[in-house]
Amino acid sequence: MNPVRAGVLAGLTVAAAVAVEFGPLAVSLPGGLLLAFVLPGLALNEAVFRPGRRDVGLTERAVLVPSLSLVVLVLGGLGLWSVGGHLNRTSWTLVCAVTTLIATGVAYYRTLRAGESDDSPPATTPAPTKLVSQERLIRDVLPLTLAVLLVAGAGVWSYADSVDTYDVAVSSLSAAPPGPVDTAGNRVLQVSASGLKSIDGPWRMVWIGDSGAQLGTRDVAPDGDGAWTGQVTVPGDERIVVNLFRGGDATAFRTLIIASQ
Repeated sequence: MNPVRAGVLAGLTVAAAVAVEFGPLAVSLPGGLLLAFVLPGLALNEAVFRPGRRDVGLTERAVLVPSLSLVVLVLGGLGLWSVGGHLNRTSWTLVCAVTTLIATGVAYYRTLRAGESDDSPPATTPAPTKLVSQERLIRDVLPLTLAVLLVAGAGVWSYADSVDTYDVAVSSLSAAPPGPVDTAGNRVLQVSASGLKSIDGPWRMVWIGDSGAQLGTRDVAPDGDGAWTGQVTVPGDERIVVNLFRGGDATAFRTLIIASQ
């Protein structure tokens, strides 16, 4: 990593950290995304791989940058937690920024040791021509293209599935707070159901007492919107289990438990 790239990366890191800590949302959000997914990976990529390495292509680097950044988040969070640190905005910012700056320094030091120079080649020396072979094109471009197609296909499928399931009705069984116990020891319970389809019926409601004995039953006829509301009389001193059965099912479709008075 030459001095210019190292300085730019370090400057971006400091600016992003300051934006996250002290800036408004309009600048703290982009700064946080850079610190979380880009800057640490860029610095570690340069620090880990030797300068001028040519066998690491564009696709590999495009995957390594966010991957190494996520590694910093995971290992940094585990390290903070193990020493009893607080996982908040300041600690995450410090972990990402300090890691990026250290990796930038290591990358610059490795470049100096490798003897790389920023001097331009002599005018008499022709600039090397970069040839993109068919093998390298397939190795670098094809996986990235397949990844883009995969993400695009997943997005289209997710959108289509959300459109199909947006209007799916959710069935529920609920009850209002029971009324007071009357002189006979009973109380009135108002039960409501929603999301019921008449085509799935007939619907039947059964309520059971403490002993497991059936206390009563009634048919449930939902309206055009799939809703139903009715009142039942239950003992005030018993825990009541209200079961809603669908069609000929032997297992309750929805269950509601009412505590004793």
